[in-house]
Amino acid sequence: MDLMTVFVGVAGGLGLFLLGMALMTEGLKTLAGDAIRGALMRFTRSPFTGMLTGVVGTAVLQSSSATIIATVGFVGAGLLSFSQALGIIIGSALGTTFTGWLVALLGFKLQITAVAAVLVFAGALMRLFAGRRWGGLGYALAGFGLIFIGIAGLQEGLDGLRGYVDFSGFAVDSLWGKLKLVAIGVIFTIITQSSSAGVVAALTALFAGTINFEQAAALVVGMNIGTSFTAAAATIGGNIHVRRTGFSHVLYNTTVSSLAVFLITPYIALWQWWAPGQLYANAEVALVAFHTSFNLLGVVLVLPFARQFAHFIERLFPDKVYPYQKILDRGLLQYPELALTAVHTVLTKEVQRTAEQLAYLLGDSSRPRPLGEGDGELDAVEDYIDAIHLEQTQGSQWERLLAALHVVDHLQRLQDRSENKSIRMALRSEERMLEAKQLVSQMAAELLHPKGLTAEQVREWVDELTVMEDNVRQLTLQQVAQGRMELKQGVSMMDLIRWLQHVAVHIEKIGAYMRELNYRQPQSADPGSGHHD
Repeated sequence: MDLMTVFVGVAGGLGLFLLGMALMTEGLKTLAGDAIRGALMRFTRSPFTGMLTGVVGTAVLQSSSATIIATVGFVGAGLLSFSQALGIIIGSALGTTFTGWLVALLGFKLQITAVAAVLVFAGALMRLFAGRRWGGLGYALAGFGLIFIGIAGLQEGLDGLRGYVDFSGFAVDSLWGKLKLVAIGVIFTIITQSSSAGVVAALTALFAGTINFEQAAALVVGMNIGTSFTAAAATIGGNIHVRRTGFSHVLYNTTVSSLAVFLITPYIALWQWWAPGQLYANAEVALVAFHTSFNLLGVVLVLPFARQFAHFIERLFPDKVYPYQKILDRGLLQYPELALTAVHTVLTKEVQRTAEQLAYLLGDSSRPRPLGEGDGELDAVEDYIDAIHLEQTQGSQWERLLAALHVVDHLQRLQDRSENKSIRMALRSEERMLEAKQLVSQMAAELLHPKGLTAEQVREWVDELTVMEDNVRQLTLQQVAQGRMELKQGVSMMDLIRWLQHVAVHIEKIGAYMRELNYRQPQSADPGSGHHD
């Protein structure tokens, strides 16, 4: 077998493995992505439970990136504190070792290449002829089969590589030798954008006898570091929560992996003492056990200090007041439920700001709020909502999307009405509308500080204002016709009562649709935790 044939075999096997991982991850996300993201939020009550959900979520989805992206979305929406999210990040590192166990126990111990081909065929048929959910299962099955077909090709290629490349030059009897292999592992992971691919390549090379256990262990340490840099690259240009998450992932993985370099020799010695000769007889299992062990050690060492670690990261990346475009992270658009949660967070703040503007206009607040200051933010929300695409035109996400659109519409119209200078002057000078102004003030106060008023009570106030508007209009027209009031003054009074009635309707609609958003909003495990841990 010539060198070019060997190279093609290695590259082809690695390519099939990467394609299989991508298909399996996509299929699993379709099957269980929503459930996993919901579980991440519901069951994450502390860094410890966050760690558990991070392990399970990453193992099920076969993607630490999917787990971390969902976590960033929840932190950005205020549904999880950063220290809780840190537990998920730590757990995701441990969850990535599941792929290694899968390959070590099935890929080498059992010859399932023929079965894998059947799985690829069955998965392709399901993807072509089944619905979306079963199609996701088809992707997962086809990806699973391709993983092991790729491993078989990679194993054959690496077996032939021994005749051309002498790996004995990469000695591991010194720290410098280990660090060179660690660097190779980092580079390999950055190139392939997958630590799982690197670990599987190391396992396959170890099984083929191309490298020895010590070399494979050093490579795996480097691959563990490399996966954090691929995650960090995805956070470039993101908001504060994304950057904190990316940096904490890098810092955690680099620290734990640096410690692991010094554990290779004691780990081998422990095996030789406990079960002499078994490490080399079961080298693939021993390698995955080493990968799992040092990640588990990292969990044990760091998890008890998760809150202190989180505060350290927060001091390195202090929170700033960002425009709404930063909260509405475009990276969340691939997960509509997270994007809608970000929209809900922004709209809650915008409703409160609008209520403060109304309070000032109605004379209930002495601190002026610049009118129209939220116009740019509302435009940003509208553009962001326009980029959210849902396949289904029913269900809770669809209802949330419609409610958000209605809130934006009524907020924009309410802010447009607040720009009317003549109305603003009339609100300050006209005292005959005191009762109507008080009703609208109560409704605006309900937006600012919800007290749980029923929709029926708000509807009664709107009806009362409608009656007032009709009475004022009739009375004003009579007084103008009788010469007891100037037409200009009468028109001003009718414009004012009409303005108050229309504002009341907008407030009623905003309150109703915000209640719909709150009702459909995913609930965090500990709503009171927020960012105040």
